[in-house]
Amino acid sequence: MRSAMRALYVAAFLGLGIGYYYFLGAAPTPSEKPETIAWWRPAGLALHGGWEPLAPLRAIAADVEKARHEGRWEPRGLIPLALFCLPPIAMTALGFALFQSCVWRVALLALGLTLCAFSYYGLLSADTWQDFGWRWPAVLVSTSFYVALFLLAPAVTRAIRARSTALQALGLTAFAGSIYFLSTEVTGTNPSLDWNLSPWPTLTLFGFLLFGLVLGVIQLAAGVGILASGRATGVTRVARAVLVAAAAAGLMRWIPFTTPGAAQIALLAAPAAALAALAGRRREEAAGSAALPHLVAGFLILASIKIGQWQGEYFQAKSRDEIASRIVAALEKFRGEQGVYPDELVNLVPAYLPSVPLPDVGWFPGSDEQFVYTYLGDSFLLEFPSVLWVQCAYSPAYRAEGAEGHGEGVEDKAPIGSTDGAETLEASWSCESKPPRLW
Repeated sequence: MRSAMRALYVAAFLGLGIGYYYFLGAAPTPSEKPETIAWWRPAGLALHGGWEPLAPLRAIAADVEKARHEGRWEPRGLIPLALFCLPPIAMTALGFALFQSCVWRVALLALGLTLCAFSYYGLLSADTWQDFGWRWPAVLVSTSFYVALFLLAPAVTRAIRARSTALQALGLTAFAGSIYFLSTEVTGTNPSLDWNLSPWPTLTLFGFLLFGLVLGVIQLAAGVGILASGRATGVTRVARAVLVAAAAAGLMRWIPFTTPGAAQIALLAAPAAALAALAGRRREEAAGSAALPHLVAGFLILASIKIGQWQGEYFQAKSRDEIASRIVAALEKFRGEQGVYPDELVNLVPAYLPSVPLPDVGWFPGSDEQFVYTYLGDSFLLEFPSVLWVQCAYSPAYRAEGAEGHGEGVEDKAPIGSTDGAETLEASWSCESKPPRLW
């Protein structure tokens, strides 16, 4: 009987997911005819269908879009978001009651988070979904999966401790390895998409560097608080766990946030204290045993994400400061000898470079991961993609004559840095040696 209930529940939840995809997904573009699009493309009926009961929600969505373009927040946007988030939240809660397995719970929580994301991007930011097409649901599913895994990491840790050493090693490799390679291989560049942008850095920027680091700090701080409760009992045990967990979260605030304020500290301290309080009330489990899953989970989350982040920063610094510098030096030498910059980078081979190098964007080169050279006559632009949405661009020093008798913007061959009425632009990069921290 219970197996039948579980099967029925899974079918219903998956059916809800398919319905959300078709109903909330981005509608066909104005140049497309609905009857000619692929069968798997969503119809966007929530915003573009003729169902009258949804007319008020469509009006709210229009107001939210207008407010976003004007740089203000429209609180009424919470109404359709809450309305469409309630069913997946209820289904996720029911799934937690039906399934005790942490694997099932991670999957169900990931599906619930995905459908809530569909609610937002289908109603309040449909242009994002439309720009990226099928890739956007894939990005949301992947991001939701990792967030669910981070949230339930202590339970996963407890479950895997009961498995064989080989399975533990396999699980650790899959967890840390996937985060590492996604952090180093995913760039924000995709020449086949509008604006030359890829949506995949959503996973690394939000899933890892925001939600992942925040949840890692919370898990680790909760473990420290539980461990500090020691052999105390009753209210003393709970109070000690809460205070130490909140203090530990506050001390680790710099891990996810560059300039943490009171709100960011509270975001870390309050959940960590709540987790520690819940564990502190379980008198049957020793402090060390209760703390271990949180400590291990928090450490693994933070270490995996930070190692991937540091590797990505290393790749960007090497590409900018070492590899690109060789190309820039060859370009300047070419100009010094030929009087002009080359039309293409291949003109530097073999006299100035043995071959045109590729930037180190990750361990596995891709077709879009190369230096892009734009010849501008008296100047040039040298670009390469990096992790996240960073596009590094180099411009050489330039001196435009502004004195009387010269046309504006005409290059003067006087030495860079002279001040005889000329405007001097120093050589510059559009990016730092490593990607900026946005949180």
